[in-house]
Amino acid sequence: MTVASATTELLLAVPWEPFTGNPARNEVILNACAEMPNLFPLPLQTVEERKVAVAHVLTAPDSYAWEVWRRDELVGILLVSKVIPGLDALAHFAFFDRALFGRTKLLQRVIGTVFHQFGLERLSVEVPAHLTALLDFTRRKLGFKYEGEAAAEAAGLSRARWVAAWGSRREHSFYADGTWRDTIRLRLLRSEYEAMVARGG
Repeated sequence: MTVASATTELLLAVPWEPFTGNPARNEVILNACAEMPNLFPLPLQTVEERKVAVAHVLTAPDSYAWEVWRRDELVGILLVSKVIPGLDALAHFAFFDRALFGRTKLLQRVIGTVFHQFGLERLSVEVPAHLTALLDFTRRKLGFKYEGEAAAEAAGLSRARWVAAWGSRREHSFYADGTWRDTIRLRLLRSEYEAMVARGG
C-alpha cells in the first residue's frame, strides 16, 4: 500500500515477514523497537532482553506488522496484536525518528486495512498517560475515543470526557525510567472510522 502524506513525503507500508524477510532488516527493526520504551514497556534491563520481548510480540500468531519506508529508509513499524477477527485488535505504531507530523494519512490507511482485513468492529490502542502529545494525536488526528466517552456524552452526563478518561486508565501497566505508570485505553469503532473517511478526515 502506497500513500502520500499531506507534506508530500512519500511513505510506504509493506507487510513485515519476519521468517522469510531480510535478516539484516529484521535486526534493524528489533534494535530500533528495543530503543523505544513506549512501544514495549516492560521492566527489562538490557537491550538484548528488550529485543527478545519485541521479537516475541512481533512474531506472535495473533500479531501482524507493517514496515514503514520513506524512499530507501526504514522509518517505522506498525503493528496490530491480540487480533480477534470480527471483534477487536490492539494497535501499536512506532516511528524511529519519533515524528508524527506527516504520518496521519498513512496511519488512517493502515487502520482502514486492518478494519477490512480482519472484519473488526473496533480497534484499541493503549497510550502511556504521561505522553500527552501522543494521546492528543491519537484522539484528534486518528479519531480514537476514551472507553465510554461517546455513550456518556450521548446520555448527557456532565463532565463525560473527564469521567471516561479516568475510567479508561489502566494503572501501573507501563514501565519506564524505573517507575510503573498508567496507560489510557482508547478505541475506534468501525462506524466512527467510516464516518471519518466519508468526511474526508
